[in-house]
Amino acid sequence: MANDTYLSIADIANDEFVRERMNACATQQAHLGNAPVIANDPQKPMTGAAITWVSANSYLWASSPGWGAAWDSGLAGHPNDDTYEPGKDPACITDAMILSIVQALTAE
Repeated sequence: MANDTYLSIADIANDEFVRERMNACATQQAHLGNAPVIANDPQKPMTGAAITWVSANSYLWASSPGWGAAWDSGLAGHPNDDTYEPGKDPACITDAMILSIVQALTAE
């Protein structure tokens, strides 16, 4: 995790596209029964619980090992592209990375 800077972690945690991808994954995994921490929240319907979980844990999942380095690498690979958004780039933070951390953090 030494390559993951706090600035990169903060950027990831606050990126609207990564957050939406996390919302989608957490909701799907709760629906499939693979995220019991979310699915078993008696206070909220599943989708609301998933979105709340994503928001409440944003710095935790954003600090997943290698995410900051992947983010920085994505930015470095597009130095002259002001339109590049690493949170939208499935090669930067991959769906597999997102799925892995959602499953790891929401298992009982």
